[in-house]
Amino acid sequence: PATAAVTGLVTAAVTTAASFESSMSQVQATMGITKDSMSTVNGESVNTMNALSNLAKEMGSKTAFSASECAEALNYLALAGYNTQEMTDTLPTVLNLAAAGGLDLASASDMVTDAMSALGLGVSDAETMVDQMSKTASTTNTSVAQLGEGILTIGATAKSVKGGTAELNTALGILAN
Repeated sequence: PATAAVTGLVTAAVTTAASFESSMSQVQATMGITKDSMSTVNGESVNTMNALSNLAKEMGSKTAFSASECAEALNYLALAGYNTQEMTDTLPTVLNLAAAGGLDLASASDMVTDAMSALGLGVSDAETMVDQMSKTASTTNTSVAQLGEGILTIGATAKSVKGGTAELNTALGILAN
């Protein structure tokens, strides 16, 4: 029985590692880079894939999501055309939104990138936007997913809301109530 248990653990570990490597290979392919590609992150030149792999592992150890799930979220950010610095800055925000809204990482990644694009926001605005969405969802009769859909539906018009994302979330929360 002990041998079977150890064999099961080793098999699970190998499967988990293979899943993570597969997800990171997908990120590499989506970005159209080689394993030797370099990027600038926080002012330092780093190997892109090493930096992103380390980020996925770090976020996997600090959050409710696994490293493989974090790697999958990185792929969605890569699909949105984010560079290494933008991915590094945005991944924690995506994970927070997914956790707060009970969303899968694909939906959370798409919601963040699509809403930011629709509203004409930069990566530096993502955390504020997600915090406002979470607060609105927790204080009104709506969910993070519903707010995201609302923002995407009125995206171009919402850019002109005078109070920015705070007023936009407030208005959507009032409508939900």
